[in-house]
Amino acid sequence: MRGRRERRRGTWAVVAMAAPVVLVGCSSGGTTAAPAPSGTIAAVQSGEVAVSARDNSFTVQDITVTVGSAVTWRNDGRNDHNIVAVGDTPFHVDTAQFKPKDSYQYVATTPGTYKYYCSIHGTADKGMIGTVQVVPK
Repeated sequence: MRGRRERRRGTWAVVAMAAPVVLVGCSSGGTTAAPAPSGTIAAVQSGEVAVSARDNSFTVQDITVTVGSAVTWRNDGRNDHNIVAVGDTPFHVDTAQFKPKDSYQYVATTPGTYKYYCSIHGTADKGMIGTVQVVPK
């Protein structure tokens, strides 16, 4: 019995040591990404950055892009979605234009932090929500 416990303990040690390696290797996409500087919500990306609308969530939920970057939302799920602005957000797409397999693109022109949500699967505060932060180049 004692040998079995020792083997289990050894297995957990390997898993615990491997887990950080897996997490470090994760990426949210984009053409270039830099570590998240102080004051940003995510690593800064430039070029074309993709956000996927699937079932009841946006993936990636929070992004930081430079001015001139194109953010493309793709409806990769089975349900209709929309993108509703919270406050003074420069992008919006209605449900009729964001059915499964549809996409919507916004080119970031003005620095700021812009919150949005899908009104079908959430509210401004919870559920299917996201944020685009635009920073100068």
